[in-house]
Amino acid sequence: MTGAADAPAPLEGRAALASALLAMAVGARHELLLLSVDLDRALYGSEAFVEAIKALALSSARARVRVLVGQPRAAMQAGHRLVELGRRLPSRIEFRELAEERRAGQHADWLIADQRCFIERNRPDALLARLHGEALRPAWARAAAFLALWEESPGCAEFRTLCL
Repeated sequence: MTGAADAPAPLEGRAALASALLAMAVGARHELLLLSVDLDRALYGSEAFVEAIKALALSSARARVRVLVGQPRAAMQAGHRLVELGRRLPSRIEFRELAEERRAGQHADWLIADQRCFIERNRPDALLARLHGEALRPAWARAAAFLALWEESPGCAEFRTLCL
């Protein structure tokens, strides 16, 4: 990850965003925090991204992945690799549904790695995102905001239920 704390690197287009998300997931050592409106399958459901999440989750007993989703039903349509992985590793990958009162005001996607760097996109359909590489203070602040949302959000039954 590169980029100064005061100058986030722009990511233009879905391919650049997907590549940066994958690099961040691969580079994470302890924790990933993901906030997404609908858990975009093209970005968060690719085989490479899910394998990086799996590698992190299995890397140590302390590794943790938390996923906060605004619209879980949209994320569940036609299966999702990340959701399926979370079902197989529920003690390492946790899902919660964004609290109802927060959904209207929360349109951004964030991926925060080890509370040291993050990627943010202001809207799920935006073609421009920003990479904050090695931006400790902003990453801590973003992680604190994520954790506050996490604490007030309920578990997500849709992601835990296996369809047999």
